[in-house]
Amino acid sequence: MKNGGRFIAGVAMLAAVLPAAVATARVGPRLTSLRIDGYVGPPPEGRRERADLQLRVSGKDVRFQVTGATVLSGNMLAANIFNRVRPYRPNFILRGQQNVIGKVASAEKGERLRIMGQWRSGSRDLMVSSVESRGSTHHP
Repeated sequence: MKNGGRFIAGVAMLAAVLPAAVATARVGPRLTSLRIDGYVGPPPEGRRERADLQLRVSGKDVRFQVTGATVLSGNMLAANIFNRVRPYRPNFILRGQQNVIGKVASAEKGERLRIMGQWRSGSRDLMVSSVESRGSTHHP
């Protein structure tokens, strides 16, 4: 009977621990919410921004200069995200509703935009939730 009791206790302990381990394994990389401010096109001569990105929007590549970026949820710095996608061209592939991501594709050179989206580590997809035009850039 002693062995039976130990067996049942062992099964009970395994049953208590196993669901948590399986749930953790299933979650995978988490989404990181990101706000990216910048403008379309190349930077002015002699100027460098925080990141010089190539964004693919509906099959079109758009050059985008990041002037500011904030991670809204997640435990990663925006600079680390840009470093992870830097080796790839395009750096990000924008996904989302066409009327939202189309604002990036149709933006004029120098137009300032704020892009809100979510990125998953290991991916180049940026799931865009909003794009806001913030006027045009005036360079001296």
